[in-house]
Amino acid sequence: MAERTVDSRIGFDGKLLRLRVDTVATDGGRTTTREVVEHPGAVAMLPWDGERIALVRQWRHPAGRELLEVPAGTLDPDEERIATARRELAEEVELAADDWVEGPSFFTAPGFCTEYMTLYLATGLHPAPGAGHDDDEEIEVVWLTLSEALAAIDDGRVEDGKSIAALLWLARRLVDGAGIGPDSGAP
Repeated sequence: MAERTVDSRIGFDGKLLRLRVDTVATDGGRTTTREVVEHPGAVAMLPWDGERIALVRQWRHPAGRELLEVPAGTLDPDEERIATARRELAEEVELAADDWVEGPSFFTAPGFCTEYMTLYLATGLHPAPGAGHDDDEEIEVVWLTLSEALAAIDDGRVEDGKSIAALLWLARRLVDGAGIGPDSGAP
């Protein structure tokens, strides 16, 4: 089932993304093209105070509407994922966390995009000194209990994949007794 790239060209090279068009040969002997959006990778955070989760509501131009999501952000070049998580938590929610648990990592849209995302649970929350939103973002922080967040998935108020994955991961951790925080072990 593997495909072999026989040619590749860049169709667009932007500030955040690059579009690559690959010509590939299949195991079955066919030649076809694949359009690939190259993305540097991202993180998503679950800021959890033990009772509530901080979500963000923001306009998403491709979706054409506001979405309610877990906070997330794109990796800067050569930045470690946990450093991105700390930076983005401060920028989007104006919080810092004493404890971090790395969760699952996954491709967000493997049919056309290289974006690989890692989830983090952030606990021991406190205000981040000097934090503030990026100039190009208008963000509203929304605090929900886990039950309210799960209900928001069910009724369509939370509709992006990373947020659904993150909230269900946290729910599974709590139900399975894995617990939260630094001494709870691997997810």
